[in-house]
Amino acid sequence: MKILAMLPALLLASPTTAQSADPHSVFTLRGECQSFVAGAEDLTSLCAGEVMQVVYTDSRMDLSIWTNDPTGRFFVLSGTASAEEGNLVLAIDQITEGKDGSGNNNVDAKASGKCTLAGDPTAGPAQYTCDATDEAGTSYRFAFLTDGSAPENMFD
Repeated sequence: MKILAMLPALLLASPTTAQSADPHSVFTLRGECQSFVAGAEDLTSLCAGEVMQVVYTDSRMDLSIWTNDPTGRFFVLSGTASAEEGNLVLAIDQITEGKDGSGNNNVDAKASGKCTLAGDPTAGPAQYTCDATDEAGTSYRFAFLTDGSAPENMFD
């Protein structure tokens, strides 16, 4: 339940909050972090095995990647969500690195790239695949396979 405790800080720190958009849906998905690389840093072993997907009323979306780093470090891939060939696609335009779980020590960077969610996580395992590059040239790669359990709706 680490995510539930961090939800208020994350929503306050989210880049979409500045646009006054309200969260439309907030889901926690559990599974296996297959790979997570930020620049030269391989974070796969620190990946917490759960992500949070927030879709806002203006079609923006945040995909939050939690780590088991003792500092509470996390990453948020943010952009516009759409459907492509039956998959959910996140067109990434910003990456936020939370240096700790407070939401007060975040570093935002403009970015480009995309995440694709192949499959329906409410009907079984689904695959997130993300590739992005920030304005400093740092590349980010993330692959996550949900475990097939029902996503946890944070609004319930």
